[in-house]
Amino acid sequence: MNSEQLRFFKTFGYILLPQHVNADTLVQLARDHEDTLAAQYPAERNDGSERLWTRMTDESTPFAAALMEDPRFLGPAQQICGDDVLGIGVDINRYVSSTTWHPDTGDENQIACKFIFYLDALGADSGALRVIPGSHLLRGAERDAFTKAMRDTPLTDVPCQAIATEPGDVIAFDIRTWHASHGGSDNRRAWNLDYFANPQAPEEVESIRALGLGHAGSIKGFKTRRQYNYSRNWLDNPQQSPIRQRWIDRFEEIDYLDQPGVGEPVKA
Repeated sequence: MNSEQLRFFKTFGYILLPQHVNADTLVQLARDHEDTLAAQYPAERNDGSERLWTRMTDESTPFAAALMEDPRFLGPAQQICGDDVLGIGVDINRYVSSTTWHPDTGDENQIACKFIFYLDALGADSGALRVIPGSHLLRGAERDAFTKAMRDTPLTDVPCQAIATEPGDVIAFDIRTWHASHGGSDNRRAWNLDYFANPQAPEEVESIRALGLGHAGSIKGFKTRRQYNYSRNWLDNPQQSPIRQRWIDRFEEIDYLDQPGVGEPVKA
């Protein structure tokens, strides 16, 4: 990102990066999206009647498993969260219907960013991401009051920015930014990448550990065939990526991977 884009992100809690992903990459990711959902869910659940979600760190999709290390995403994440940012996850969604207003964390001090991009063109009433600019800056009692008021406000009555996108566009947002979507088909295909600032204080480390358990809980909730955040292949780092290895080493230092459902167990 250039300096103006970074300033916009820090001020409003999001930024649109037009045509950030090229056509060849989109073809590969569309194939991975389709194949993985078919592999992770039985056919009767893959009919557009429910939201589907899964991690993408298996050896069956090596391109996707390495996406967090791609400079198109890692570079902006470092600008936002620091050079020692941690790549926490890459996943896919097939959204159905609307998504209610929410931030992605309940910790107002958590420094992290998410990149989301869709494989289909989306507009304001066809499932485009909506954000409340500046909502990532809410703190304390003001944040609590805002959260309470949002529970009582219909989704489409909230003043917001709907971010229309074409395939190839990427939206980066602070995970504390309130966001939602309205309308949309039963096959709204999306990719997400999450990056977090490297935790230093004990409470920051505990927050990251709780995040890992939360993601593991999501996996159980979606009942995918894969029941872990990181595959053994991803953790073995066969390509010997120094970026990934730094993340793995840090995860091990803070006992992040020892928690149930976070890392795939070593096979006997």
